[in-house]
Amino acid sequence: MSIHVVRWGRTRNHLLALSPLFVLLAVLFVWPLVMLVVGAFRTSSPGNPGSWTTQAVFTTFNSPGIFTAIGNSFVLALTATFAATIIAAAFAFISERTDAPLRRWITPMMVLMFATPTLFYAVGYGLLANQYSGLLNKLIQVVFSTTAAPINIESWEGLIGVMIFRKTAISYLFLIGPFRALNGMHEDASLISGASPLATFFRIDLPILAPALTGVVLLGIVSGLHAFELPLIIGSPAKIEVISTQIFEFLTSYSPPDYSRASFLSVALVIVVVLLYLIQVRLLGRRNYTTVSGKASATRRFKIRGWLRYVIGALIGSYLLIAEVLPIISLFFSSLQPYPGVYTNFTLLNYLRALKRPAVIEAIVTTVTLAVVVGGSAMAIALAVAQVSRFVSRTTAAVLRFATLIPLALPGLVTALAVVWAYVSVPGLRELYGTIWLMVVAMVVVVMPLAMQQAHAASAQIAPELLEAARIAGASAGRTLFDIVGRLIAPSFFAGWYIAGVVIVGNLDVPLLLGAPGLSTIAAEVYNLNSLGRFSEASALLVILMLTMGAIGTLGVLLAWAVRKWRQAPKVAVQVTPPLPTVAIARTGHVEHVDIERFLRGWAV
Repeated sequence: MSIHVVRWGRTRNHLLALSPLFVLLAVLFVWPLVMLVVGAFRTSSPGNPGSWTTQAVFTTFNSPGIFTAIGNSFVLALTATFAATIIAAAFAFISERTDAPLRRWITPMMVLMFATPTLFYAVGYGLLANQYSGLLNKLIQVVFSTTAAPINIESWEGLIGVMIFRKTAISYLFLIGPFRALNGMHEDASLISGASPLATFFRIDLPILAPALTGVVLLGIVSGLHAFELPLIIGSPAKIEVISTQIFEFLTSYSPPDYSRASFLSVALVIVVVLLYLIQVRLLGRRNYTTVSGKASATRRFKIRGWLRYVIGALIGSYLLIAEVLPIISLFFSSLQPYPGVYTNFTLLNYLRALKRPAVIEAIVTTVTLAVVVGGSAMAIALAVAQVSRFVSRTTAAVLRFATLIPLALPGLVTALAVVWAYVSVPGLRELYGTIWLMVVAMVVVVMPLAMQQAHAASAQIAPELLEAARIAGASAGRTLFDIVGRLIAPSFFAGWYIAGVVIVGNLDVPLLLGAPGLSTIAAEVYNLNSLGRFSEASALLVILMLTMGAIGTLGVLLAWAVRKWRQAPKVAVQVTPPLPTVAIARTGHVEHVDIERFLRGWAV
């Protein structure tokens, strides 16, 4: 008897079994985008009767300051991205390719910066370098006996500087792997040919790093065009408007909200992002960038000697101080001040005042609920997509991948707007508006690209042969999922859950648009306090938020330890005992004998 095992997804029954997953992805990612496009050509708000119109196409570009906002977005995105990419590449080179002092601090420093919500940077730097009461300006005035305030964070220079700090950490985490994987043989050949180390880097290493660098630049430009928190908190006082704040203004400064113009501007932003991605694909084409080929590909570190070691060490320490330590100090210091600019009578009353606000306790509960529910749901969906993609046809896998990458083109504010159009326009679902469930849907869409990145990395560790062997050996689908897949991907699952939770806790744009009386988050409450000029209470609430995230991180470490112990439990040993059809699955104190033909019938055609 000849047996032919087919891949999942190639038969009508398997595709039918996967249809719930396809429907879920369509509802979460495709449908909101379609409804966002529809909303750009409607005269009414979501859920209300209206007519079709192209008026938004003309009125959007006739809006006061719209071209200035578009230009500001591109200036901010391009300037901050290129500067952050250069700094991140320099740090990645120092960390992975040199023996410079303090190089081991770089990766933990960047991970900490990445885990820090953007709202923290916005408020922290606002308190640190405010022109009137900033801690840094006050320190300069005391040291140099002057009344001048030389640093003004609420300016173009301040906004771009903070954006660079934020982007450098993300860019570094994407670049550290490619720098570590550079092939040493190429460099050796270049050096033997007489090229200097600097010439070798620019002529050999830099072209090889092109995919990683262009990917980081593209991601940086896209995130720069999406930027909302930093322009809203740091740029708005300096009258610096960008695309995201213009969309927010259409939705909050008009009565009734101008959904058509906000939707059209959002669609235009999505089109620009898609074009940037196509440009990257066109530039890289089908060029070969293979660098890892065997033992000879091991890289060696460049030795830094003399005064240059001290310079590099000083640069690393200074960057850590400016980019992370000083904002933390300013937040803690401000949370103890009775009023901004007052440096006596420090008190803990700001923490009590913040916690006594009626909406704060509810906001804490909502934030924790969102972090737990959305983080776990996003990772579960991402892992399901990643696992299914490995066993279906390439076309089906491409469709799944495309659906989950749609959020990359959607800023959080645009995602919230798209979700409003998708759900409020449908009778029976419009009751979700103003509830936590609509916010859950929007947050799942926002964090899905991060969850997919973690899920694909985890799934790549599992060879398909392991799953096929388990099925042939008689293990059920549930047992295979728990004993093999579950144990192997558990650390990545919980790590992705925590990362998604960090993003959710610091997200501001979705709660501002989808929030309602009695439904708020800590980030939204911090923004409200900051807008009211109650900076000390906003700082206290942010400190509480950071301590909560630290506690969750500690819990995550303990959970990882428990998972590690679980993975060290007795393993499954598979033994094929001829003659077939028996297979023994041996466990400690337990042996199962199963008829292999019974399981092959479901696989054979």
